[in-house]
This record gives sequence, structure tokens and C-alpha cells, in this order.
Amino acid sequence: MDSQHTANGTIASNGKTSEINSYTSGVPGDVEEPITFHLLELRNRLAIVLIWLFLGIILAFPFSAKGMLLIWKEFISTDIYMTAYSPLEWLFARLKLCLVFALAISIPQLFYQLYRFAGKGLYPHEKRFFLKVIPASFLLFIFGVCVGYFIVLPVMFKYILYYSGDMAAAQLSVQDTLSAVTTILAGFGIVFQLPLLVVFAVKMGLIEYQTLKKQRILVYSVIMAVSLFLSPDPTFIAQILVAFLLGVLFEFSLLLIRLF
Repeated sequence: MDSQHTANGTIASNGKTSEINSYTSGVPGDVEEPITFHLLELRNRLAIVLIWLFLGIILAFPFSAKGMLLIWKEFISTDIYMTAYSPLEWLFARLKLCLVFALAISIPQLFYQLYRFAGKGLYPHEKRFFLKVIPASFLLFIFGVCVGYFIVLPVMFKYILYYSGDMAAAQLSVQDTLSAVTTILAGFGIVFQLPLLVVFAVKMGLIEYQTLKKQRILVYSVIMAVSLFLSPDPTFIAQILVAFLLGVLFEFSLLLIRLF
């Protein structure tokens, strides 16, 4: 016999042997490779996501000043002047606003790069699920930003600021104000990825559906903690609203798991 495959992964040919560096797993087309190779590939794919994030900030920066003026006019008042307490405050505020746009295009890219990273080890139905996640991630991010912009921000600014104006003259820092805005917009965009993350965790076998149902109290406790972080509102109106929306998202995640 010219060649012989052995159980330990060696090939004997004409009396000579050579090591097999990789072998296939249960998924057709999958090849097991050294862990260092996987770590290097993961690093490169995460670098691509960071490049998209950086490009998003660059593309949005020329329009950020108009965006800040629009937000100021929409939620605060043109009678209240923007106040900058440091030379770079205006620049940092614009960059934070650009970050929202950058995240909108980077999060779907993150899911795509994860798909490319794990694609060889996925079954066809798992690949189809990943390809559905990418556009759904972008739409959920936009929907989350819209919820923050049209529901939560008006509660924070239009009512709280107006009521406090009877006691003290408002003098708002540009960076602090825009930080609150970007925290809510970006935070809601990221949090609205929750249904995808929950479905992904169940589909990949990281957690069981029944476990999620039984641990509802723990999940809602985490939701309350996250809502306190996302909404810096001293009246707690925004926090209650955020917690309610997150609870709806979690229940929607459980529904998606049953459907898919």
C-alpha cells in the first residue's frame, strides 16, 4: 500500500511519514486549526470593526455641528446659550455625537465579522441565522436610537429643564449635555440588540430557553440596574420608561426563540 492513514493523524507514504496539521470536525468543510491561528484571525476581524468605527466618526464629523444645534434647538431652547468650559469641549462633544452614527454601522459589521470568524464551524441553518442577524442588528439599533430620541430625551429635557427653570437660571455645559444625549442614543441602540443576543445565545447552546424563563427575576434585576445607568434622570421617570422597554425587549426575545 502506497499510503496509509493512521488514527493519530499521520500519513505513511513510501516509508516516509508526515504530520497532519489539521483535521476536519463534524461540520462539512470545517478544519481544526491551532488556537494561535484563531486568536490572530479574531484580532484581525476586530481590527476591521474598529476601522469601521473610526471611518464612521470621520464621515459624521462634518455634520456633527449641525446635529448638535438641531438637538439643542429640539430639546433645550435657543434662549439658553451653549457653554464651553474648556477649549476642547466643543470638539469632544462633536466626537461623542459622531460615535452614535459610527456605532450604527459598526455593530452590524461586528456581527458580520463574527459570522466570518465562526462561519466554517457553522451548520447551514446557523449560517442562515447569522445572515438574518446582520440587517436586523442595524434596524434594531436605529429603532433604539429613535426611541431614545423621540421618547426618553423629551422627558429628560423638555420637562425637567423647564420645571427647574423656575428656581435657577439654566447654564448648560456643551460636553455634559451632549454626553447625556449620546449616552442615551448609543445606549438604546446597543440595548436594542438584546433580542438578537438572547436568541444567539440560545441557538449556540450557551444558555437554555427554560433557564431564561425560570430566571426572570434575575433578568429583571439586571434590567433595572442597566436602566439606572442609561438614564441620568433625577426624577426616575426616564429610568422607569427604560426598564419597561427593556422588559418588553426581553419578552420579545423569548418569543423570537419560540418562533425560530
